[in-house]
Amino acid sequence: MSIHIDKFEEEIHFLIAERGKEYFDAHQVLMLQQTTEGWTAVIEGSETYQVLLEGHDVISQWHCTCPFEHGPVCKHIAAVLYAVRDEIHINRANASGEIDQWIEGASPEVLRRILKIEVRKHEGVRADVYHEMKSEQ
Repeated sequence: MSIHIDKFEEEIHFLIAERGKEYFDAHQVLMLQQTTEGWTAVIEGSETYQVLLEGHDVISQWHCTCPFEHGPVCKHIAAVLYAVRDEIHINRANASGEIDQWIEGASPEVLRRILKIEVRKHEGVRADVYHEMKSEQ
């Protein structure tokens, strides 16, 4: 079995896809990194788990460190599949300049909301905001 990143919801059990989407939407994919072989991720569940995906657009093998035994794909892998697909789309939008256009046209409220999310997720962003705001005082 292989998983196509653009249509994986059709290829895995719908309940697993649904739970994975909940994890993805809750920002529980803490780290996602593309490698030459595929993708690695850290995801927060009842514990912190590692997910490995082999392949880029078509995933040929996968592994999660969670104890799930009820099928080939767990909710953590599904969450990472959502994150990978999102990352691919973000990279395409960034390459086309679309993201810069969105930022230029975004309202201050939207930008604040995004910044708050990023401050919670990334220590480096938190430090940058701290230093910028401290220098403004």
